[in-house]
Order: sequence, then C-alpha cells, then structure tokens
Amino acid sequence: MANTKEQFVEEYRKANITIDKNVPYKTVNGTDVCLDVIFGEDSSEKKRPAIIWIHGGAWNDHELDKRYRPDLELIKLVKKGYAAVCIDYRLSDAAPFPAQIQDCRCAVRYLRAHAQKWNIDTEKIGTWGESAGGHLAALLGTSSNCSEFEADDGWKEYPSHVNAVCEWYGPNDLTLQMDKDNKTVMQFMGNTTDSLKTRLQKASPIFYVNENTPPFLIMHGGADPFVPIMQSEIMVQALQEKSKNPVEYHVVPDQGHGFFKGEEPYKIVYNFFDRYLSHGG
Repeated sequence: MANTKEQFVEEYRKANITIDKNVPYKTVNGTDVCLDVIFGEDSSEKKRPAIIWIHGGAWNDHELDKRYRPDLELIKLVKKGYAAVCIDYRLSDAAPFPAQIQDCRCAVRYLRAHAQKWNIDTEKIGTWGESAGGHLAALLGTSSNCSEFEADDGWKEYPSHVNAVCEWYGPNDLTLQMDKDNKTVMQFMGNTTDSLKTRLQKASPIFYVNENTPPFLIMHGGADPFVPIMQSEIMVQALQEKSKNPVEYHVVPDQGHGFFKGEEPYKIVYNFFDRYLSHGG
C-alpha cells in the first residue's frame, strides 16, 4: 500500500502508465476538490471501464487521503484495460454529511462529462472503497434515486450512478453507532444531536437498497476490531432480499481492519470487476 503519491512513480513509468494528477472536478469556497486518473497506453478504439477508488480514514483523516491507496494493485487493473480514478472528497472537519457523498456523485458526473478525454466507457463505471470509503462507495451504489445527494456543483446533465460496487469493511447502518461518545460519527453528522437517528439513517447505505442496486462485492476481515462484521452481514442480507443483481460476500479469516497484505483479496476484486464491467456483464 502506498503511503505517499510518489512512492510508486517508477513502477507506473515502467508499466507505461500515465497519471493525470490533481484534476479539479469541483470547487467549493475557492478550494478545488480533485481526482487523479491513472491509465495505460491505448492501442485500440475500445473504451475503458473505470474504477473509482474512494479512500478511507473515518471521513476525517488527512493522512489517509488519496495518497493512501493500493497503487500496485491499481497498476494491475490498468494493465488489464481499466482506468483507475482516485478521488478526494471534503473531510468531515471541513463539511459534515452529506458533503462527502455529494462530492462522490459529482466526481462520477465529471468523469462521464469528460469520458472522451480518457476513452472511458460511461456505462462501465465501478467504485471500490475501504472503511469510510467503503461506506461512501456503498452509498454511491445504492442511493442513485436520492436527489438530496445531488448538489448544484456541476455536470448535472450527466448521471451519477455506478455500475458495480466493491465495499471493503464499511459501516452500512450508522444507526447502530448512535453512541454520542463516538466522536468520529458525531463529527460526520456535524456534531449535533438534533434528529440524530433520522440523519444517521439518511447516511446509511442499507436503507437505500432496491431492486436496481448494481452488483455488489462486500469483503470484511473476520477479526476487524473497528467496524463490526455484522455491518457487512446485514448489508448482504438486504441486498439478497431486495436487489435483482448479484451480491458476493467474502470474509477474510483472522484479518483485522485492512487487506493490504497478500494477493488473494485483490484477486477477488479483479474477478468481480471483470465479471460485471470488463466483459460486458
């Protein structure tokens, strides 16, 4: 796992992979919110599917922004013909929910609006996130009908849905974390208890699952000390009951919060996206 954006520059160069870095996709109060697009040489006219990587970090950790991402694994995806898009979003110390999902939705619209620049297939856009980023990926995949999550922040003529979701150990029902001593969740909610349960419900992917929810892959560590595995189990059940599309669920035995060692978790991710994006699934 890369700890700085520059750590794997040489690997990108050797693989003939290009990074368009710090591309602003929206501006808020004079501050750009940016994304990186990572792509390989394009020797054919076939459009690329795209994977949007959403970083974790409890929605507020400035050390876990898009610099903290699985660079070597993204290289493998790009070599397989994908574009990888790593997005920033406003953290909760700057703006409470729903700013984060509004930013994610805007990034999807921006990508569709500028798809020709990177030769991206606008109907093959997936998202992959871990922890808080997994929560946002799941919310992005389930809440496409929620107009409140569409801010007046650009590219509104383009849709913001995604076509496949990989969620790694994210919280799916925030009402189960209503403890007012949970400073992370409270900051995410704007540090106010007014209508707290209603607002936590509004921020929870599980309450948006419907028959048109796209294919989902959910993965969780069997020994995760931070996000209870029940958060994934109840989401899988909701998807199985309500969505007409497939859901895959993998528990990584004895694994804590994070899958950054070993290749097996990544192989599961590659196979999932190949099924539902790369091969016309």
